[in-house]
Amino acid sequence: MNPKWLIYCRVSSKKQVKEWSGLSSQESKCRRFAKETLWVEVERVFSDDGASGGIFERKSIQELLKYLDSNSQNNYVVIFEDLNRLSRDIQVHNLLRNEFRKRGVELQCPNFQFDETPEWDFKENISVAMAQYERKKNTQRVISRQWERLKDGYWCFNFPIGYRYEKDTGRGGKVLVKDENWKIVKSALEKYANNELESLNDVARYFKKKWVKIGTIQKEKVLNTSSISRAFRNILYTGYLECEKMWIERIKAKHPALISLKTFEKIQKKLDTKKNNQYEYVKANLERKDLTEDFPLRWFLYCEHSKQFLSWAWSQWKQKKFPYYTYPRKSPIHGKSINRDTLHWEFEQLLKAIQPKEDVLESFSEALDMLREESKNGDTERREILNKELIQVERKISNYLSRIGETESVTLAKNYEQKLLECEAEKKQILKNIWELWKDVWTPLKRKMKFVRNSLDIWKNGDLEKKKTLIRNIFPEWIPMNEKKQVWTPTFSLIYQTLSIWERGTFEMVGHQTAVRKISY
Repeated sequence: MNPKWLIYCRVSSKKQVKEWSGLSSQESKCRRFAKETLWVEVERVFSDDGASGGIFERKSIQELLKYLDSNSQNNYVVIFEDLNRLSRDIQVHNLLRNEFRKRGVELQCPNFQFDETPEWDFKENISVAMAQYERKKNTQRVISRQWERLKDGYWCFNFPIGYRYEKDTGRGGKVLVKDENWKIVKSALEKYANNELESLNDVARYFKKKWVKIGTIQKEKVLNTSSISRAFRNILYTGYLECEKMWIERIKAKHPALISLKTFEKIQKKLDTKKNNQYEYVKANLERKDLTEDFPLRWFLYCEHSKQFLSWAWSQWKQKKFPYYTYPRKSPIHGKSINRDTLHWEFEQLLKAIQPKEDVLESFSEALDMLREESKNGDTERREILNKELIQVERKISNYLSRIGETESVTLAKNYEQKLLECEAEKKQILKNIWELWKDVWTPLKRKMKFVRNSLDIWKNGDLEKKKTLIRNIFPEWIPMNEKKQVWTPTFSLIYQTLSIWERGTFEMVGHQTAVRKISY
Protein backbone atom coordinates (compact mmCIF):
# COMPACT_ATOMS: atom_id res chain seq x y z
CA MET A 1 0.00 0.00 0.00
CA ASN A 2 1.37 3.41 -0.96
CA PRO A 3 1.92 5.68 2.06
CA LYS A 4 -0.11 8.83 2.55
CA TRP A 5 1.64 12.09 3.33
CA LEU A 6 0.91 14.56 6.13
CA ILE A 7 2.52 17.97 6.61
CA TYR A 8 3.41 19.53 9.94
CA CYS A 9 4.24 23.27 10.19
CA ARG A 10 5.14 25.38 13.20
CA VAL A 11 5.99 29.00 13.97
CA SER A 12 6.77 30.33 17.44
CA SER A 13 4.87 33.66 17.24
CA LYS A 14 1.69 35.12 15.74
CA LYS A 15 3.79 37.81 14.09
CA GLN A 16 5.42 35.21 11.83
CA VAL A 17 1.95 34.23 10.63
CA LYS A 18 0.69 37.78 9.99
CA GLU A 19 3.78 39.55 8.63
CA TRP A 20 6.14 36.88 7.30
CA SER A 21 3.72 34.16 6.07
CA GLY A 22 5.74 31.59 8.02
CA LEU A 23 3.17 28.79 7.90
CA SER A 24 2.24 29.18 4.23
CA SER A 25 5.90 29.24 3.10
CA GLN A 26 6.63 26.05 5.10
CA GLU A 27 3.58 24.31 3.65
CA SER A 28 4.42 25.24 0.05
CA LYS A 29 8.00 24.01 0.44
CA CYS A 30 6.79 20.67 1.89
CA ARG A 31 4.21 20.22 -0.89
CA ARG A 32 6.84 20.90 -3.54
CA PHE A 33 9.20 18.39 -1.91
CA ALA A 34 6.44 15.73 -1.79
CA LYS A 35 5.55 16.28 -5.43
CA GLU A 36 9.14 16.28 -6.68
CA THR A 37 10.05 13.18 -4.65
CA LEU A 38 7.28 10.70 -5.41
CA TRP A 39 4.57 12.75 -7.12
CA VAL A 40 2.21 12.15 -4.21
CA GLU A 41 -0.61 14.31 -2.92
CA VAL A 42 -0.70 15.54 0.67
CA GLU A 43 -3.71 14.28 2.62
CA ARG A 44 -3.77 16.84 5.44
CA VAL A 45 -1.81 19.73 6.95
CA PHE A 46 -1.33 20.32 10.71
CA SER A 47 -0.16 23.78 11.79
CA ASP A 48 0.88 25.24 15.15
CA ASP A 49 0.93 29.05 15.17
CA GLY A 50 2.58 30.67 18.18
CA ALA A 51 3.82 27.39 19.70
CA SER A 52 7.29 26.90 21.18
CA GLY A 53 9.44 24.08 19.85
CA GLY A 54 10.50 23.30 23.40
CA ILE A 55 7.17 21.81 24.55
CA PHE A 56 5.53 18.49 23.78
CA GLU A 57 1.90 19.46 24.49
CA ARG A 58 1.25 21.38 21.28
CA LYS A 59 -2.28 21.50 19.95
CA SER A 60 -1.57 20.38 16.37
CA ILE A 61 1.01 17.77 17.41
CA GLN A 62 -1.60 16.15 19.64
CA GLU A 63 -4.16 16.35 16.82
CA LEU A 64 -1.62 14.73 14.47
CA LEU A 65 -1.02 11.82 16.87
CA LYS A 66 -4.76 11.34 17.37
CA TYR A 67 -5.28 11.40 13.59
CA LEU A 68 -2.62 8.71 13.17
CA ASP A 69 -4.30 6.57 15.84
CA SER A 70 -7.74 6.92 14.29
CA ASN A 71 -6.36 5.92 10.86
CA SER A 72 -3.97 3.19 11.96
CA GLN A 73 -4.88 1.01 8.96
CA ASN A 74 -3.01 3.46 6.66
CA ASN A 75 0.70 4.02 6.19
CA TYR A 76 1.75 7.61 6.72
CA VAL A 77 4.75 9.82 6.08
CA VAL A 78 5.02 13.04 8.10
CA ILE A 79 6.98 15.84 6.43
CA PHE A 80 8.18 19.13 7.90
CA GLU A 81 10.35 21.91 6.46
CA ASP A 82 13.27 21.69 8.88
CA LEU A 83 14.30 19.61 11.87
CA ASN A 84 13.80 22.53 14.27
CA ARG A 85 10.18 22.88 13.09
CA LEU A 86 9.43 19.54 14.74
CA SER A 87 11.29 20.35 17.95
CA ARG A 88 13.93 22.59 19.48
CA ASP A 89 14.51 20.52 22.60
CA ILE A 90 16.40 17.24 22.71
CA GLN A 91 14.06 15.56 25.22
CA VAL A 92 10.90 16.66 23.41
CA HIS A 93 12.42 15.52 20.10
CA ASN A 94 13.15 12.03 21.46
CA LEU A 95 9.59 11.80 22.86
CA LEU A 96 8.12 12.67 19.46
CA ARG A 97 10.45 10.27 17.63
CA ASN A 98 9.32 7.46 19.95
CA GLU A 99 5.66 8.33 19.39
CA PHE A 100 6.13 8.18 15.60
CA ARG A 101 8.15 4.94 15.82
CA LYS A 102 5.39 3.24 17.84
CA ARG A 103 2.92 4.10 15.10
CA GLY A 104 5.25 3.03 12.29
CA VAL A 105 5.36 6.53 10.81
CA GLU A 106 8.18 7.60 8.49
CA LEU A 107 9.63 11.12 8.78
CA GLN A 108 10.78 13.23 5.83
CA CYS A 109 12.47 16.62 5.70
CA PRO A 110 13.80 18.62 2.71
CA ASN A 111 16.82 19.80 4.74
CA PHE A 112 17.68 16.60 6.59
CA GLN A 113 17.97 12.88 5.80
CA PHE A 114 16.52 10.43 8.34
CA ASP A 115 18.26 7.06 8.57
CA GLU A 116 18.30 4.43 11.29
CA THR A 117 22.10 4.28 11.57
CA PRO A 118 24.34 5.40 14.45
CA GLU A 119 25.98 8.07 12.28
CA TRP A 120 22.69 9.70 11.18
CA ASP A 121 21.23 9.32 14.66
CA PHE A 122 24.24 11.22 16.02
CA LYS A 123 23.82 13.96 13.37
CA GLU A 124 20.10 14.23 14.23
CA ASN A 125 20.78 14.65 17.95
CA ILE A 126 23.53 17.19 17.28
CA SER A 127 21.17 19.22 15.04
CA VAL A 128 18.41 19.21 17.65
CA ALA A 129 20.92 20.09 20.41
CA MET A 130 22.09 23.08 18.34
CA ALA A 131 18.46 24.14 17.83
CA GLN A 132 17.90 23.88 21.60
CA TYR A 133 20.99 26.02 22.26
CA GLU A 134 19.79 28.66 19.78
CA ARG A 135 16.30 28.67 21.37
CA LYS A 136 17.67 29.19 24.88
CA LYS A 137 20.22 31.74 23.70
CA ASN A 138 17.51 33.64 21.85
CA THR A 139 15.34 33.64 24.98
CA GLN A 140 18.29 34.97 26.98
CA ARG A 141 18.86 37.76 24.42
CA VAL A 142 15.19 38.74 24.39
CA ILE A 143 15.02 38.92 28.21
CA SER A 144 18.23 40.93 28.35
CA ARG A 145 16.95 43.43 25.77
CA GLN A 146 13.59 43.68 27.53
CA TRP A 147 15.35 44.37 30.83
CA GLU A 148 17.51 47.09 29.29
CA ARG A 149 14.50 48.68 27.61
CA LEU A 150 12.52 48.63 30.85
CA LYS A 151 15.43 50.26 32.71
CA ASP A 152 15.42 52.98 30.06
CA GLY A 153 11.73 53.65 30.79
CA TYR A 154 10.14 51.89 27.81
CA TRP A 155 7.33 49.39 28.41
CA CYS A 156 7.61 46.30 26.19
CA PHE A 157 4.71 44.02 27.16
CA ASN A 158 0.93 44.12 26.77
CA PHE A 159 -0.45 47.62 27.19
CA PRO A 160 -3.68 48.69 28.98
CA ILE A 161 -6.70 50.35 27.37
CA GLY A 162 -6.07 53.96 26.43
CA TYR A 163 -2.62 53.27 24.96
CA ARG A 164 -1.16 51.77 21.79
CA TYR A 165 2.33 51.10 20.45
CA GLU A 166 4.00 53.38 17.92
CA LYS A 167 7.42 53.14 16.28
CA ASP A 168 10.06 55.18 18.05
CA THR A 169 11.90 57.09 15.33
CA GLY A 170 14.60 58.20 17.76
CA ARG A 171 15.85 54.97 19.32
CA GLY A 172 14.00 52.37 17.29
CA GLY A 173 11.59 49.83 18.65
CA LYS A 174 8.16 50.83 19.88
CA VAL A 175 6.93 53.25 22.52
CA LEU A 176 3.55 53.65 24.23
CA VAL A 177 1.43 56.59 23.06
CA LYS A 178 -2.14 57.65 23.78
CA ASP A 179 -4.77 56.18 21.48
CA GLU A 180 -8.05 57.77 20.33
CA ASN A 181 -9.85 56.73 23.54
CA TRP A 182 -7.35 58.02 26.10
CA LYS A 183 -9.58 60.92 27.25
CA ILE A 184 -12.40 58.47 27.99
CA VAL A 185 -10.06 56.22 30.02
CA LYS A 186 -8.62 59.22 31.89
CA SER A 187 -12.12 60.48 32.71
CA ALA A 188 -13.23 57.00 33.88
CA LEU A 189 -10.18 56.62 36.15
CA GLU A 190 -10.73 60.01 37.77
CA LYS A 191 -14.48 59.53 38.12
CA TYR A 192 -13.97 56.11 39.71
CA ALA A 193 -11.38 57.51 42.14
CA ASN A 194 -13.77 60.36 43.13
CA ASN A 195 -16.78 57.99 43.43
CA GLU A 196 -18.63 59.63 40.55
CA LEU A 197 -18.57 56.11 39.09
CA GLU A 198 -19.20 53.99 42.16
CA SER A 199 -18.65 50.48 40.79
CA LEU A 200 -16.80 48.71 37.99
CA ASN A 201 -20.17 48.01 36.38
CA ASP A 202 -20.70 51.78 36.22
CA VAL A 203 -17.30 52.08 34.52
CA ALA A 204 -18.26 49.38 31.99
CA ARG A 205 -21.50 51.21 31.18
CA TYR A 206 -19.58 54.48 30.87
CA PHE A 207 -17.14 52.88 28.41
CA LYS A 208 -19.99 51.38 26.41
CA LYS A 209 -21.58 54.80 26.09
CA LYS A 210 -18.42 56.81 25.34
CA TRP A 211 -16.02 54.41 23.56
CA VAL A 212 -15.13 55.57 20.04
CA LYS A 213 -14.97 52.15 18.42
CA ILE A 214 -15.40 48.78 20.11
CA GLY A 215 -13.78 45.84 18.36
CA THR A 216 -13.92 42.22 19.50
CA ILE A 217 -10.75 42.44 21.64
CA GLN A 218 -11.60 45.92 22.95
CA LYS A 219 -15.11 44.77 23.84
CA GLU A 220 -13.66 42.13 26.17
CA LYS A 221 -11.43 44.74 27.80
CA VAL A 222 -13.84 47.66 28.23
CA LEU A 223 -17.09 45.84 29.02
CA ASN A 224 -15.71 43.12 31.29
CA THR A 225 -15.39 44.16 34.94
CA SER A 226 -12.51 41.73 35.55
CA SER A 227 -10.51 43.25 32.67
CA ILE A 228 -11.31 46.76 33.89
CA SER A 229 -10.19 45.85 37.41
CA ARG A 230 -6.85 44.52 36.09
CA ALA A 231 -6.40 47.62 33.93
CA PHE A 232 -7.15 50.00 36.83
CA ARG A 233 -4.35 48.35 38.85
CA ASN A 234 -1.79 49.16 36.14
CA ILE A 235 0.84 51.69 37.23
CA LEU A 236 1.45 52.65 33.59
CA TYR A 237 -1.42 55.17 33.76
CA THR A 238 0.69 57.33 36.10
CA GLY A 239 3.64 57.63 33.71
CA TYR A 240 5.68 55.16 35.78
CA LEU A 241 6.46 51.50 35.25
CA GLU A 242 7.47 48.52 37.36
CA CYS A 243 8.02 44.85 36.56
CA GLU A 244 8.31 42.41 39.44
CA LYS A 245 9.25 39.40 37.31
CA MET A 246 12.30 41.30 36.00
CA TRP A 247 13.16 42.91 39.35
CA ILE A 248 12.41 46.41 38.05
CA GLU A 249 11.21 48.70 40.82
CA ARG A 250 9.03 51.72 40.11
CA ILE A 251 10.79 54.15 37.77
CA LYS A 252 9.76 57.09 35.60
CA ALA A 253 8.65 55.90 32.15
CA LYS A 254 8.97 57.58 28.75
CA HIS A 255 5.27 57.32 27.86
CA PRO A 256 2.72 60.06 28.78
CA ALA A 257 0.69 59.74 32.00
CA LEU A 258 -3.11 59.84 32.20
CA ILE A 259 -3.52 60.32 35.97
CA SER A 260 -1.46 61.31 39.00
CA LEU A 261 0.01 58.90 41.53
CA LYS A 262 -2.40 60.24 44.15
CA THR A 263 -5.41 59.37 41.99
CA PHE A 264 -3.91 55.93 41.30
CA GLU A 265 -3.48 55.27 45.03
CA LYS A 266 -7.11 56.25 45.68
CA ILE A 267 -8.19 53.73 43.03
CA GLN A 268 -6.07 50.98 44.59
CA LYS A 269 -7.47 51.70 48.03
CA LYS A 270 -10.99 51.54 46.68
CA LEU A 271 -10.35 48.25 44.85
CA ASP A 272 -8.67 46.69 47.90
CA THR A 273 -11.24 47.41 50.59
CA LYS A 274 -13.48 44.55 51.58
CA LYS A 275 -16.32 46.96 52.07
CA ASN A 276 -16.01 48.11 48.47
CA ASN A 277 -15.87 44.51 47.21
CA GLN A 278 -19.15 43.82 48.97
CA TYR A 279 -20.57 47.05 47.62
CA GLU A 280 -19.43 46.13 44.09
CA TYR A 281 -21.26 42.83 44.40
CA VAL A 282 -24.47 44.43 45.62
CA LYS A 283 -24.23 47.32 43.18
CA ALA A 284 -23.99 44.83 40.32
CA ASN A 285 -27.18 43.15 41.49
CA LEU A 286 -29.27 46.19 42.39
CA GLU A 287 -30.25 46.50 38.71
CA ARG A 288 -31.63 42.96 38.57
CA LYS A 289 -35.29 42.31 37.89
CA ASP A 290 -35.75 40.37 41.13
CA LEU A 291 -35.42 43.61 43.13
CA THR A 292 -39.04 44.72 43.07
CA GLU A 293 -41.38 47.07 44.92
CA ASP A 294 -42.65 44.06 46.87
CA PHE A 295 -39.22 43.23 48.34
CA PRO A 296 -37.23 46.46 48.84
CA LEU A 297 -34.87 44.81 51.37
CA ARG A 298 -33.62 42.31 48.77
CA TRP A 299 -29.79 42.67 48.38
CA PHE A 300 -29.60 44.50 51.71
CA LEU A 301 -30.23 41.63 54.16
CA TYR A 302 -27.45 39.06 54.39
CA CYS A 303 -26.80 35.92 56.46
CA GLU A 304 -24.16 36.72 59.08
CA HIS A 305 -22.78 33.16 58.96
CA SER A 306 -22.50 32.56 55.19
CA LYS A 307 -22.09 36.24 54.15
CA GLN A 308 -24.63 35.67 51.35
CA PHE A 309 -27.72 37.76 50.70
CA LEU A 310 -31.26 36.62 51.40
CA SER A 311 -33.54 35.99 48.44
CA TRP A 312 -37.33 36.12 48.20
CA ALA A 313 -40.23 33.86 47.24
CA TRP A 314 -44.02 33.70 47.09
CA SER A 315 -45.84 30.87 48.81
CA GLN A 316 -49.36 29.96 47.69
CA TRP A 317 -52.11 28.39 49.84
CA LYS A 318 -55.82 28.22 48.92
CA GLN A 319 -55.49 30.69 46.03
CA LYS A 320 -53.69 33.18 48.26
CA LYS A 321 -50.05 34.22 47.95
CA PHE A 322 -47.76 34.94 50.89
CA PRO A 323 -44.40 36.75 50.47
CA TYR A 324 -41.24 35.56 52.24
CA TYR A 325 -37.55 36.38 52.50
CA THR A 326 -35.54 33.14 52.37
CA TYR A 327 -32.08 32.24 53.69
CA PRO A 328 -29.28 31.32 51.19
CA ARG A 329 -28.03 27.81 50.46
CA LYS A 330 -24.83 28.05 52.51
CA SER A 331 -26.67 29.30 55.58
CA PRO A 332 -26.95 26.93 58.61
CA ILE A 333 -30.74 27.38 58.39
CA HIS A 334 -31.01 26.93 54.62
CA GLY A 335 -34.63 26.56 53.57
CA LYS A 336 -35.97 28.68 56.43
CA SER A 337 -37.85 31.87 55.61
CA ILE A 338 -39.15 35.06 57.21
CA ASN A 339 -42.58 36.51 56.47
CA ARG A 340 -42.08 39.69 54.47
CA ASP A 341 -44.86 41.71 56.17
CA THR A 342 -43.57 40.81 59.62
CA LEU A 343 -40.01 41.73 58.66
CA HIS A 344 -41.08 45.05 57.11
CA TRP A 345 -43.09 45.91 60.23
CA GLU A 346 -40.09 45.13 62.44
CA PHE A 347 -37.84 47.16 60.14
CA GLU A 348 -40.23 50.09 60.54
CA GLN A 349 -39.96 49.70 64.33
CA LEU A 350 -36.19 49.78 64.00
CA LEU A 351 -36.41 53.04 62.02
CA LYS A 352 -38.62 54.51 64.74
CA ALA A 353 -36.15 53.42 67.41
CA ILE A 354 -33.20 55.17 65.74
CA GLN A 355 -35.20 58.20 64.58
CA PRO A 356 -33.87 61.28 66.44
CA LYS A 357 -36.41 63.47 68.22
CA GLU A 358 -37.53 66.66 66.55
CA ASP A 359 -35.93 68.93 69.17
CA VAL A 360 -32.62 67.07 68.69
CA LEU A 361 -32.79 67.63 64.92
CA GLU A 362 -33.64 71.30 65.42
CA SER A 363 -30.82 71.92 67.89
CA PHE A 364 -28.37 70.02 65.69
CA SER A 365 -29.43 72.08 62.64
CA GLU A 366 -28.98 75.31 64.62
CA ALA A 367 -25.51 74.15 65.68
CA LEU A 368 -24.64 73.44 62.07
CA ASP A 369 -25.79 76.93 61.03
CA MET A 370 -23.66 78.48 63.77
CA LEU A 371 -20.64 76.44 62.74
CA ARG A 372 -21.23 77.42 59.14
CA GLU A 373 -21.24 81.13 59.97
CA GLU A 374 -18.16 80.81 62.16
CA SER A 375 -16.33 78.84 59.50
CA LYS A 376 -17.17 81.49 56.91
CA ASN A 377 -15.50 84.19 59.02
CA GLY A 378 -12.58 81.93 59.83
CA ASP A 379 -12.24 80.88 56.19
CA THR A 380 -12.06 84.51 55.06
CA GLU A 381 -9.23 85.23 57.48
CA ARG A 382 -7.47 81.99 56.64
CA ARG A 383 -7.82 82.68 52.91
CA GLU A 384 -6.21 86.11 53.30
CA ILE A 385 -3.27 84.57 55.20
CA LEU A 386 -2.82 81.87 52.55
CA ASN A 387 -2.93 84.44 49.73
CA LYS A 388 -0.17 86.44 51.45
CA GLU A 389 1.90 83.24 51.86
CA LEU A 390 1.32 82.43 48.18
CA ILE A 391 2.61 85.86 47.09
CA GLN A 392 5.74 85.45 49.23
CA VAL A 393 6.46 81.97 47.80
CA GLU A 394 5.99 83.22 44.22
CA ARG A 395 8.48 86.03 44.93
CA LYS A 396 11.00 83.47 46.21
CA ILE A 397 10.51 81.36 43.08
CA SER A 398 11.06 84.41 40.85
CA ASN A 399 14.17 85.35 42.85
CA TYR A 400 15.72 81.87 42.59
CA LEU A 401 15.00 81.71 38.85
CA SER A 402 16.81 84.98 38.27
CA ARG A 403 19.79 83.81 40.39
CA ILE A 404 20.06 80.55 38.42
CA GLY A 405 20.22 82.55 35.20
CA GLU A 406 22.94 84.88 36.53
CA THR A 407 25.26 82.46 38.35
CA GLU A 408 28.10 80.62 36.64
CA SER A 409 28.83 78.35 39.57
CA VAL A 410 27.53 74.78 39.13
CA THR A 411 27.32 74.27 42.90
CA LEU A 412 25.26 77.44 43.43
CA ALA A 413 23.00 76.53 40.53
CA LYS A 414 22.27 73.13 42.10
CA ASN A 415 21.52 74.75 45.45
CA TYR A 416 19.16 77.24 43.81
CA GLU A 417 17.42 74.41 41.96
CA GLN A 418 16.89 72.53 45.23
CA LYS A 419 15.45 75.66 46.85
CA LEU A 420 13.25 76.16 43.81
CA LEU A 421 11.83 72.64 44.12
CA GLU A 422 11.06 73.22 47.81
CA CYS A 423 9.25 76.46 46.97
CA GLU A 424 7.23 74.73 44.24
CA ALA A 425 6.15 72.04 46.71
CA GLU A 426 5.20 74.72 49.25
CA LYS A 427 3.20 76.60 46.59
CA LYS A 428 1.36 73.42 45.63
CA GLN A 429 0.39 72.81 49.27
CA ILE A 430 -0.84 76.38 49.72
CA LEU A 431 -3.00 76.14 46.58
CA LYS A 432 -4.41 72.86 47.87
CA ASN A 433 -5.28 74.50 51.22
CA ILE A 434 -6.99 77.39 49.41
CA TRP A 435 -9.02 74.96 47.35
CA GLU A 436 -10.10 73.08 50.49
CA LEU A 437 -11.48 76.32 51.94
CA TRP A 438 -13.70 76.82 48.89
CA LYS A 439 -15.32 73.39 49.23
CA ASP A 440 -18.94 73.41 50.32
CA VAL A 441 -19.46 70.66 52.91
CA TRP A 442 -22.58 72.20 54.43
CA THR A 443 -25.09 71.81 51.61
CA PRO A 444 -24.68 67.99 51.37
CA LEU A 445 -24.91 67.80 55.18
CA LYS A 446 -28.16 69.78 55.16
CA ARG A 447 -29.48 67.44 52.49
CA LYS A 448 -28.60 64.47 54.71
CA MET A 449 -30.44 66.06 57.63
CA LYS A 450 -33.56 66.45 55.51
CA PHE A 451 -33.29 62.82 54.53
CA VAL A 452 -32.99 61.73 58.18
CA ARG A 453 -36.00 63.85 59.18
CA ASN A 454 -38.23 62.17 56.54
CA SER A 455 -36.89 58.60 56.78
CA LEU A 456 -40.12 57.06 58.14
CA ASP A 457 -42.25 58.77 55.51
CA ILE A 458 -39.88 57.60 52.75
CA TRP A 459 -40.07 54.00 53.99
CA LYS A 460 -43.89 54.05 54.11
CA ASN A 461 -44.69 56.07 50.97
CA GLY A 462 -41.53 56.33 48.87
CA ASP A 463 -40.87 54.46 45.63
CA LEU A 464 -38.28 51.67 45.27
CA GLU A 465 -35.38 54.00 44.35
CA LYS A 466 -35.97 56.23 47.38
CA LYS A 467 -36.17 53.21 49.67
CA LYS A 468 -32.90 51.86 48.27
CA THR A 469 -31.24 55.23 48.86
CA LEU A 470 -32.67 55.36 52.39
CA ILE A 471 -31.31 51.93 53.32
CA ARG A 472 -27.86 52.67 51.86
CA ASN A 473 -27.67 55.93 53.82
CA ILE A 474 -28.64 54.33 57.13
CA PHE A 475 -26.74 51.03 56.83
CA PRO A 476 -23.51 51.54 54.85
CA GLU A 477 -22.38 47.96 55.54
CA TRP A 478 -25.84 46.40 54.94
CA ILE A 479 -28.00 44.50 57.45
CA PRO A 480 -26.81 41.20 59.00
CA MET A 481 -29.30 38.44 59.95
CA ASN A 482 -28.27 35.75 62.45
CA GLU A 483 -29.36 32.11 62.74
CA LYS A 484 -32.22 33.07 65.06
CA LYS A 485 -33.77 35.22 62.33
CA GLN A 486 -32.72 38.41 64.09
CA VAL A 487 -31.17 41.63 62.86
CA TRP A 488 -27.93 41.55 64.81
CA THR A 489 -25.99 44.76 65.59
CA PRO A 490 -25.98 46.55 62.22
CA THR A 491 -23.45 49.31 61.56
CA PHE A 492 -25.14 52.70 61.32
CA SER A 493 -23.96 55.57 59.16
CA LEU A 494 -21.95 58.42 60.63
CA ILE A 495 -24.85 60.91 60.60
CA TYR A 496 -26.98 58.61 62.79
CA GLN A 497 -24.09 57.93 65.16
CA THR A 498 -23.49 61.69 65.50
CA LEU A 499 -27.15 62.43 66.19
CA SER A 500 -27.27 59.66 68.80
CA ILE A 501 -24.26 61.15 70.59
CA TRP A 502 -25.84 64.61 70.36
CA GLU A 503 -29.09 63.29 71.87
CA ARG A 504 -27.29 61.70 74.83
CA GLY A 505 -25.35 64.89 75.46
CA THR A 506 -21.94 63.24 75.25
CA PHE A 507 -19.16 63.82 72.74
CA GLU A 508 -17.54 60.44 73.13
CA MET A 509 -17.70 58.16 70.07
CA VAL A 510 -19.60 55.10 71.30
CA GLY A 511 -21.67 52.43 69.59
CA HIS A 512 -25.30 52.99 68.73
CA GLN A 513 -26.38 50.46 71.38
CA THR A 514 -29.57 52.19 72.47
CA ALA A 515 -30.97 52.03 68.95
CA VAL A 516 -29.98 48.48 68.16
CA ARG A 517 -32.87 46.07 68.52
CA LYS A 518 -32.92 42.31 68.17
CA ILE A 519 -35.80 41.44 65.92
CA SER A 520 -37.15 37.94 66.60
CA TYR A 521 -39.93 35.94 65.02
